[in-house]
Amino acid sequence: MNNKILSIALAACMAGTLSSCDDFLTPSNKSNVTDDQYFSQKSGFETLVNNSYEHLRDIYTNKAFCTWFEAGTDMYISARTNISDPYQKYETLDAEDGDNKTLYFDCYTGIRHANAVKAYAAKASLLDKAYLDKRVDEARVIAAHYYYLLVNCYGGVPLMKTFVETASTGYPRSTTEETYDYIISELESVVANNNLEASTAANGGGRVSMESAKGLLAQVYLSAAWDLNKKEYFVKAADMADQVIRNRALTTSFADLWKADGSGDDNEEFIWDVEYDHATANNKVNGGNSWSTWYSNYLGGNEDDIKATSSEFVPSLYALHCFEKGDQRYNATFMKELPMVAKGNSAHTGYWTWYKNGESLKGYPVQRYYRAWYETDADVEAWRALDPDNRKDTYVIPMDTTTVECEQMNGAVKTYEEMVKQVFGGSVCRKFDDASTAAKVGSTDYRDIHIMTLSEMYLVAAEAYYKAGDITKALARLNMVRHRAGLADALTIDIDAILKERACEMFGNSLRWIDLRRTQTLIEHNNLHNPDIAGEAALRIGKKLLRPIPQAAIDANNLLTSDDQNEGYK
Repeated sequence: MNNKILSIALAACMAGTLSSCDDFLTPSNKSNVTDDQYFSQKSGFETLVNNSYEHLRDIYTNKAFCTWFEAGTDMYISARTNISDPYQKYETLDAEDGDNKTLYFDCYTGIRHANAVKAYAAKASLLDKAYLDKRVDEARVIAAHYYYLLVNCYGGVPLMKTFVETASTGYPRSTTEETYDYIISELESVVANNNLEASTAANGGGRVSMESAKGLLAQVYLSAAWDLNKKEYFVKAADMADQVIRNRALTTSFADLWKADGSGDDNEEFIWDVEYDHATANNKVNGGNSWSTWYSNYLGGNEDDIKATSSEFVPSLYALHCFEKGDQRYNATFMKELPMVAKGNSAHTGYWTWYKNGESLKGYPVQRYYRAWYETDADVEAWRALDPDNRKDTYVIPMDTTTVECEQMNGAVKTYEEMVKQVFGGSVCRKFDDASTAAKVGSTDYRDIHIMTLSEMYLVAAEAYYKAGDITKALARLNMVRHRAGLADALTIDIDAILKERACEMFGNSLRWIDLRRTQTLIEHNNLHNPDIAGEAALRIGKKLLRPIPQAAIDANNLLTSDDQNEGYK
């Protein structure tokens, strides 16, 4: 049988359109083996399950990921390349936007693939029931994850609860509460079934487990508590997050956890991943992801010894200032030292020299040093003294409000926003670097993408306990994260403190726009910290507190009309 039938058919039946699928599977089947027969075999059924996991890459490796979830927030600003105006500035975002349509459609495509696992499991009577129950519950969690993204971005959405094999004229839009109720009922059922492995983190983390199901349920409870004004859900979110935490401390250093050789990828803290592995990859040249290029400014051309960069979504001043002096996460997140990287330079150095030399440039001339905002002149002199011959002429670029020109290194005074428009503008993000491939082109990062972490569960618990009124427990959870970072206990807590800690702990791998939307701080934080709309956020954002339902989805769904469009886009 043609193993690609399912993928092709589902792609053709783009779930976001919710349109008819008369010619679903069988017309493409050129073999004598029916779809029911193939997917009733364990090998065939497993391809179905693997396919549902594979489509998580549609979201987490999509070039629009940062546009969807990081643009228009307090943490990221334009660099040499501008962030998409409709998302960074809000005013021109509308229902025809292509990136928005892709997110909506890809989520429903993922849901349809997950629903296919449930549908064919019911027909696979010869396979072991325990095996089927486990795989079905994995698929239910995957579908719930897509719905979690949808309800946070769009509010209530059409609910596709079963696999569509016949013509369908459409689905009505459910309310936000109905959407949350469905997600919660699915996840509560999975948790009660207890069919899943307790944890898969140490074995790669790519497969859904009980702790990832509970972690997602904690996230959903938290979001629903805010959106539906249900205080009891804050209590449930805190309890579920604590069930994931299970009194485990954050014992691995942040630097080791995010080590660029990937040695930390299978740490128990990484609860759920989109998995990559260079050793077993079919495409070892450019079959990886591009996360190593994100959150980093332009360093030069392809001829230079650099890493590929997106040249956009560099840290805002707010994001940088979230890091306190002594925060061990800063040096693990940003590359502060940069040698000569131009082709044929006299020192024979490049971006990856720092890794090849044991995570240090000692013994090599450092051309640029990106001084953290909290570092003093004395700190810089102490750094120079560690390798004076190679650091005496280093050009220092402050990562602060007032800084200097960084391309020609002539000392001209610049604002931070002016500086990051230049080549070499600001510290590049190294958190997602793949030092094993050490490539200077994109799609060469074979490290796992961590979509749920143990430290995030501490922060979910902190937020939930705070909103439930248990300040003592909220502070305890927050301070567990701070302890690992080498920081003193916080003595007070509020939403801004939690968002600040999320900015440091989860720089780059959080869904910041969802965080701000959920905590009802989207306008406030953009007004203060997004330089593109600072002081005008209320006017620019207006009622656009959700994304627009794509017009293509409304047009193709007989049960959706323009009245179903979100506020701000009608």
